[in-house]
Amino acid sequence: MLEDRLKNAVLNDFKQKRILVLGDLMVDEYILGKVGRISPEAPVPVLNYRGTQRNAGGASNVSLNMHAMGGKLAIAGVAGLDDSGIWLREFLRDASIDIAGIFADENRLTTVKTRFATKAQQLLRVDKEDSSPIQEMVRTKIFDYIASHISQWDAVVLSDYCKGVLEDSEFVRAIIRICNQNQVIVTVDSKSRHIDAFENADFVKPNNLELESAVNIKIVDLDSLDRAGKAYLACSKAKRIIVTRGPEGISIFEPCSNRRDYASKAVQVFDVTGAGDTVISAITLGLASGLTIDDAVILANIAAGIVIGKRGTAVVTRDELLEKLNEKKDYNFG
Repeated sequence: MLEDRLKNAVLNDFKQKRILVLGDLMVDEYILGKVGRISPEAPVPVLNYRGTQRNAGGASNVSLNMHAMGGKLAIAGVAGLDDSGIWLREFLRDASIDIAGIFADENRLTTVKTRFATKAQQLLRVDKEDSSPIQEMVRTKIFDYIASHISQWDAVVLSDYCKGVLEDSEFVRAIIRICNQNQVIVTVDSKSRHIDAFENADFVKPNNLELESAVNIKIVDLDSLDRAGKAYLACSKAKRIIVTRGPEGISIFEPCSNRRDYASKAVQVFDVTGAGDTVISAITLGLASGLTIDDAVILANIAAGIVIGKRGTAVVTRDELLEKLNEKKDYNFG
């Protein structure tokens, strides 16, 4: 029974899985306050400062999601030796995530997205980032770290926000190759258009816009979705692709089979920030736990329904997943 399979995976299997997340590490910073007037100097609101909050974003949020669902996590990537980078390392370490794979790239700042916001509205976002490829020396350090620890992991997630860590296609191919050679599941969430680097990945998870951009096919209906998905699958040579389509749900493309669609569950949406991180986390943990790809996608739809009901960069916990599964609803949305 589907419900029993999902519950057993979440309750018993997730906590036994060891996962590495490799990708672009970020800090999401929120400058919070209250707006009561417009500035006399310019037609802009004056934010009366009340406090600052920080969250771990990008690939860091993927690792936090998988850890919250019960997995044992390690993370690899690049963070600066600046205040944000030091904070990020300490935050992840305190969350019981192995940070031995985080390296510094000389003169490279930590990626920070600073949002100025009131309780109800974001006023401005300021990005501090260097999107150029990381130095070859740093890539070598990351690869050597992975090669020496690969036997410890059940899966490796490549989380690419196009901030430089996974910009080099040969580096990505080498990571996928070493995973294949060691029978380690490798999954990809990437905004890159260099999709030929994803050959033999267990799955790649583009969203609608990323799919359109990668294959230059505008998606306006199911027919164009079909053509775009098949083109991406053929060009990437991944074992399958999983397309997240927002309110339209999730679609699976595999060679020699028809597209399979799983509709989203109707929920009140507060914020879609990080929903893609939650989806790849749930599917990867599901596959590592022995679920079929279809069962794992159904579980990911449930997880996405939880996280979009939260505000800001958020995670879904194992208890929240189990609570939803215990509601005994029909989650087979195919």
